[in-house]
Amino acid sequence: MKIALMTNNYKPFMGGVPISIERLKKGLEVLGHQVTVFAPTYEEQVEEENVFRYATCMRKFIGGIVLPNPFDRRIEEEFQKHDFDIIHVHHPMLIGRTAVYLSRKYNVPLAFTYHTRYEQYVECYTGLKLIERLTPLYLRAFMKHCHFIFAPTQGMKDYLVEKCKVCPDRIGILPTGIEEENFRVEEDAVTKFREQYQAQDMPLLITVSRMAQEKNVEFLLQSLALFKQRWRKPFRMLMIGDGPDREAYEQTAAELGLAEELCFTGKIPNQEIAPYFAAADAFLFASKTETQGIVILEAFAGKTPVVAVEASGVKDLVKSGFNGILTEESREQFAGELDSLLKNTSIRERMASYAGQSALAYREDTVALQAVHYYNSVINLTEGKGETWINTVF
Repeated sequence: MKIALMTNNYKPFMGGVPISIERLKKGLEVLGHQVTVFAPTYEEQVEEENVFRYATCMRKFIGGIVLPNPFDRRIEEEFQKHDFDIIHVHHPMLIGRTAVYLSRKYNVPLAFTYHTRYEQYVECYTGLKLIERLTPLYLRAFMKHCHFIFAPTQGMKDYLVEKCKVCPDRIGILPTGIEEENFRVEEDAVTKFREQYQAQDMPLLITVSRMAQEKNVEFLLQSLALFKQRWRKPFRMLMIGDGPDREAYEQTAAELGLAEELCFTGKIPNQEIAPYFAAADAFLFASKTETQGIVILEAFAGKTPVVAVEASGVKDLVKSGFNGILTEESREQFAGELDSLLKNTSIRERMASYAGQSALAYREDTVALQAVHYYNSVINLTEGKGETWINTVF
């Protein structure tokens, strides 16, 4: 099968969508399929086989991402070189409209993954609450051109059905796969890692996130300050990731008296991050804008329980009291639950075991096989039906 994956952002940009696409590409190629990623150009990019880079309009846009140029004529020229069986687009805007055009012109089925709660991102940066009402309308119009929709979790599927009026028969759940390396971290590597951060005899906590306001990092820092007051013993907290607000968060951490406990590591390459999860006693997460939360699954693969704010995407993965703890967006509750978890070793170890079990269903090869199943079903359904079938989907 020949598959076109189309995206508005990709490596070297660090984010959930690029990670999801990279792992899907890898899993599909292992199964013997031909995959081409259509991605925008970055100054720091590394050339990669079967990744076509199209033009970029702006190097820096909202939240530090680039603004791609979906009108680059080379996109269609490259598309014509392959006899694609299916297009799988990962954004409803910009390259999403190009994908619709190519699907119609060349009669290639179009699938779309709903990765991002766009209205929440835009509201964070602009304060425009009107976006919350307009986004479902736009998504509904866009998805009328798609033959099939992927949602990363059941909660996101419910959102698409209820808010965007998508027929549930045209939605499948396809999460991001977890790489095999996340399941295979040697004990020696964990020991060395804790020694590196001088956390042999104290709790080691981590979060992995873009350092940006839509990830609710400010709340996490304030909660950690309250936790420090409760805990009254040494601990380490690694803030893994980079972003436009990193310097501001470092300043906030110092003002909250957390300079000694917190370490802002910057970006950690995906291929190096597994030991961080495996070495941690708990993974902390405060974002409310996730559709899935890939890093939560990676924490599970490292047998690390999660303490997170209950929100869309997150609550589909974290089962409170089983593989982690969900809290309200309350600093006092978040700090209190973390304090209780670390003080009760037996409960933490039990949650760690269940976290590892939870991760098994999300292995990269399992997800790729599921994607192929959906692709084949869509291709079989659309053969010979063309535009008439598209217009009767919703």
